[in-house]
Amino acid sequence: MPEAKGQLTIHTHGNADDLFQLLEWFNDDDELRGRVSLPPNKIRPGQMGDLSDVLVVAVGAGGIAPALARCLTAWFTVRRSDIAITLKIDDHTEITLDAKRIKTPEITQALQSMLERPHDPQ
Repeated sequence: MPEAKGQLTIHTHGNADDLFQLLEWFNDDDELRGRVSLPPNKIRPGQMGDLSDVLVVAVGAGGIAPALARCLTAWFTVRRSDIAITLKIDDHTEITLDAKRIKTPEITQALQSMLERPHDPQ
């Protein structure tokens, strides 16, 4: 199936450590390594700099949904605390996944629907 081109962002509803742990988890996966990153933050005058609050996923080529679903399910499974994450594509279509109700087939289906839905490139 063709995958939509766009920018998928992942926001953790926890702290910055959760985001960095998730990034490390993705980087340990052969299919996702190099496709997930922290976006560069623009520092405004008078600021010392911010930590990023999202991860950015390159979704342009190849079927990334199954790999993302598998990796996210495994990450949720090994976590000891409740956490939720929100995945958003091109700032308008989003889904929230909760560690309490996580099942790989449901995540895969939700991600594929999200990535294949027509959307406006911005």
